[in-house]
Amino acid sequence: MHHTLTMRALLKAEPSAIKLLLTMTAIAMLCGNPGGLLQAAEMDAATTVTPSRWQWLEGTREQMSRGVTALGRNIDDWLAGESISEETNETFLRLRLQQQLGSLNGYHSKFKVGGSLDLPRTSERWKLIFESDNQELNSLQDNILGENVSGETTGGFRYLQVLTENWELSHDVGLRGRLPVDPYYRTRARFQHALGDVWSFGFSQKLWYYRTDGWGYDTDVKFSRPLGADKVLDVSSNVKYQQSRKQKEFAQSVTIHQSLAELRTLSYSLGLVGISEPNIRVSDYYVESRYRRAIREDWLFLELAPQIIVSRDENWRPEPRLLLNLEMLFFDFQ
Repeated sequence: MHHTLTMRALLKAEPSAIKLLLTMTAIAMLCGNPGGLLQAAEMDAATTVTPSRWQWLEGTREQMSRGVTALGRNIDDWLAGESISEETNETFLRLRLQQQLGSLNGYHSKFKVGGSLDLPRTSERWKLIFESDNQELNSLQDNILGENVSGETTGGFRYLQVLTENWELSHDVGLRGRLPVDPYYRTRARFQHALGDVWSFGFSQKLWYYRTDGWGYDTDVKFSRPLGADKVLDVSSNVKYQQSRKQKEFAQSVTIHQSLAELRTLSYSLGLVGISEPNIRVSDYYVESRYRRAIREDWLFLELAPQIIVSRDENWRPEPRLLLNLEMLFFDFQ
């Protein structure tokens, strides 16, 4: 059934995307077996990416990484009024290509850019941040299920405060990439505390205000415990409010994270998403498996996430989906 629906979506896709979709479909058939997926990925890399191409990619990436870190170091030197520094600069750039294939919604593709400009000597806690996707202005459903959303670029400064061993507070001030100019402010508090020898408790509260969209908040509560040497259980609850949408959203999930090797993980999630208007109701149920591994050292990552989503908007008809994310990091620090 899954593969039949996937092929129907494939036939509706743009011709330029067919090759990619065929590759994604083949990967989806292997997702139930991480060992088979790993073997297929290694065989594909060996047959399609020659050593010279890897060398070209690594050389280009290293050159860009040095430029990204040098930019951060030079700006920090200029603002600090000094030209010599032995401090590590943790400026980085992140590029992320997200592909989504669904039996009901077809094929979507999205490119995201993000990063942080580190200014360690100008101030111990200031960073310049920029993102091409605005998480707080997306719906909670979009953020959890990886829907293809338009997103808007934001940029600004972040001030980080480590209040105690368990408490951390950050403040962001910046502009949204649109006309007329849309300034924003957001603050986020994080708390982490051990509950005995097994369980731990995590709390995150984000508040924001945009001139054009008003204010909102996002509350995340999580309980975690280890399940053996390489597994962790997370039980999470989320509540989100956006003034522009005039409704609250809520989500509940149970996830098991497994560490397969260094920079290689596998997780299984079961959850639901709901809304409060016009009445409190569940809008989606979902089950997901997410496999993430580094395919080149610690800077090139592949992420595969097969999903089955049962949505009220689709009369509770199950929809198989596949997410494929390719992420590249640019940095030059140890």
